[in-house]
Amino acid sequence: MIRHATAFILLSLLVSGCGSGHTPVPPPEPPELLRKVRVIDADTVDIDGTRHRLHGIDAPESDQTCRAWGHTWDCGEAATDALMRHVDGISCRGGSTDRYGRVISVCSSGGQDLNAWLVRNGWALAEYSDDYRDEEAQARAERRGIHRGAFVRPADRRQGQRLKGDDTLAWVAIGPVDVPNLAENILWGDAEPIDGMLLRSSVFGFTDAGSAVSFGDWRATNPVDGDATWHGDMIAKNATGSRASGTARLTVDLQQLGVDLMLSSPDAAFRWSDVPLHNGAFDAGDGSMQGRFYGPRQDEAGGVFARDGWTGVFGVSSEETLSP
Repeated sequence: MIRHATAFILLSLLVSGCGSGHTPVPPPEPPELLRKVRVIDADTVDIDGTRHRLHGIDAPESDQTCRAWGHTWDCGEAATDALMRHVDGISCRGGSTDRYGRVISVCSSGGQDLNAWLVRNGWALAEYSDDYRDEEAQARAERRGIHRGAFVRPADRRQGQRLKGDDTLAWVAIGPVDVPNLAENILWGDAEPIDGMLLRSSVFGFTDAGSAVSFGDWRATNPVDGDATWHGDMIAKNATGSRASGTARLTVDLQQLGVDLMLSSPDAAFRWSDVPLHNGAFDAGDGSMQGRFYGPRQDEAGGVFARDGWTGVFGVSSEETLSP
């Protein structure tokens, strides 16, 4: 009987925690309820059932299209995707509501004003307020997002206006490359998918897979402003992996419909003379070089070449300097 009583006392102490030197562990706190965030488009978000319309901006509708380099792309979907990638930890503060019952808000994530970020990166316009005019001016100057090419203001699109014109995307390349997909990747803001330059009406460079490509808004028309010279840049690579960069100069004789091209770098130099020009395109005929004129006024040109163990690309402009 004594042994049984002692065992009962010890068991009672263990269960109660008394005399054990340990305090009872409290039950865990219930997990914090996760917020439900839904991005409607690049200027409207729903957080836990409250819909916020981002103050001072107007973004492309989610099904809106734009055009850049002669290629129509889903700029509304890209803008919406850009905001979706930045909503972790989003918070919105606002006061008044619009006629649709949405709270007019400034939203932020990680200490960053998302309204300003969207405008600065060309995913929205500064509208209904002067708060983000500087960000829009910066986006236009750097041709970011929808400012890369032609678009309809979202407010005008809601009134029925649509993007006019047809696609004029064309290219020359050495090596396999899906140019429409490459253009989409660049326009959606994927990290540096090409080693080269983005111009107003065209692009030239090397893909990650090593293909050389020049593409852009090709109107199949020769320049019409008389004899002229275009200046720009070239990039070349050889089988050993060496990379050469330098200058490009292209001169057009519109009476003879011929092109002269000079490419120079400290490592290599190349020249072609009297290359036939037809419908805004030129081809050396021996597989060593081909190119096109780009833009509504044919004020840019670009192409690809292969000579003396080098494969390369070039881009030129009738403007004084190239603007990336």
